[in-house]
Amino acid sequence: MLDKAVIHECTLLSFEDKITFPQVVQKLAAIGVERYVADLIRLHRTTYNTNNETYVESLPLKDAPAVPSSFNQSGVRVAIAAIQQGKINYTEFLRQMMKAGCCRYEVYITGKKVMYLGRDGEHHIENFPTKT
Repeated sequence: MLDKAVIHECTLLSFEDKITFPQVVQKLAAIGVERYVADLIRLHRTTYNTNNETYVESLPLKDAPAVPSSFNQSGVRVAIAAIQQGKINYTEFLRQMMKAGCCRYEVYITGKKVMYLGRDGEHHIENFPTKT
């Protein structure tokens, strides 16, 4: 069974800038989550575990920008680099992704990658950073 408390805690801590993406992935993997999908139009995230159970929760993003119809892959890459380098927080990351035309992203914990999608199917795939 999905541990909704852990999932919700990860969401809150992400928006409070108190947890990093690698920490979120570690916590979710520990409770059997295999992937999650963030819908940046409806502002909700659906989490899936290995038993096909799901949990949907709202993303508390205030003043969310509209997602344009065009997908700006370079804008997506810039936002990814900025959050990986600690230059922006998760809230700003989401705003930049939305401005770049990302309407949805899917985190594949077991596959160790994230797929960022535009409204017409354009996409960018980012593998999890490897430890050096």
